[in-house]
Amino acid sequence: MRLLAARELDLLLASARTFLGTRENEISSFLRNEIDWSRLDEAASREGMSGILALQLEGLARSRRLLLPLEPFSRALRATFVSNGSLFAELLGLRGAFQKDGIRVVLLKGSALTTTAYGGQLGLRPLSDLDLLVKESELPVVRRALLERGFHQATSSGTLLSKGGLLFDLHTDLVNASRIRRRALAFRFDPAAIWTKAVALDPGEPTFLILSPAHQFLHLAVHALKHSFSRLIWFLDLALVARQLDWEELLLQAENTGTMRPVAYAVDGMTRLLGVRVPPGVWVSLPRLNSIEKRFMDLVGARRSIEPAGELLVAFSIPSLMGRLGYLFEFTFPRRKVLMEVFPKSSAVWFYLHRVGQILGLAVTYLKNAARWGSPVDMPKAASTSRPAVET
Repeated sequence: MRLLAARELDLLLASARTFLGTRENEISSFLRNEIDWSRLDEAASREGMSGILALQLEGLARSRRLLLPLEPFSRALRATFVSNGSLFAELLGLRGAFQKDGIRVVLLKGSALTTTAYGGQLGLRPLSDLDLLVKESELPVVRRALLERGFHQATSSGTLLSKGGLLFDLHTDLVNASRIRRRALAFRFDPAAIWTKAVALDPGEPTFLILSPAHQFLHLAVHALKHSFSRLIWFLDLALVARQLDWEELLLQAENTGTMRPVAYAVDGMTRLLGVRVPPGVWVSLPRLNSIEKRFMDLVGARRSIEPAGELLVAFSIPSLMGRLGYLFEFTFPRRKVLMEVFPKSSAVWFYLHRVGQILGLAVTYLKNAARWGSPVDMPKAASTSRPAVET
């Protein structure tokens, strides 16, 4: 993977900020610089931003009558539109079966955001699959409905189902604690509260639900952390959901669910990358980041974070030392049953050696940079939205 040059990163961030409305007329100023369009296309795809970038560049080309190399970005937008449209067509095809059996499901992550935060514009938010939260007692019924539509089980657990290039990922909890059990020591989402606070996607039709704004923000933050905030589109997701937040409710739910640290990472990234402003009281309430977390967020801001750093940082959200050590051990050496499901073609020995190598590589990277922790990583230009100097 090629490192993203500052000018291409600036252009990606400008497209996100313009979409959000936190900055105006910013993209045209960056176009005055020489752009490596091939590198930009590659980075936009990697960051999940091809659709957003295409929308902004096409609009700018029309309004300013500019000749821009739009085809790679427009092609990506069209491909996302077709892929997402196929997923949602399958979802709508399930509605009758779900209604017949009294089944309700919650659309998660991009599945929910595409039709809400992104205004139903199917080409803007890429989906690798369609995530549904299902009550455990109703999982067999949902699975059967998918099988009857021609899907087949892609994993031994029967929670990932495929049909051609389409994937449905079924979840019975928000943190996948069935795979890494000790993850539940960090993040504690109450299933009853999740389902009680969920709201209908379409008023008056309760089959398809979405999470409440607070739960949605918390889930997005935890998910992005698990993947080291490696895609810029996840910060855009968070920023769009943040518009609907009651921040006091968010902080209360974060305290109840043990997700204060993921919220701190998410808010830090939104402000430094996208210029999102949050109430000063939020900063005061969030935990202070330690030196490792600060360095991690510097790398995230420079789009240089490395997986599985985010998964390792989950340990800081576990209260007890023994719980942290147990989590790190379970993450490094997952149960063979989990390995067979997630990596069915890999041997356990190979995976364990690979995971240990990943962690040692991260340790070396952090140690090599330890002497420079007093110096900031080169960061993209952003609005002045730094955290107020308030100790808690």
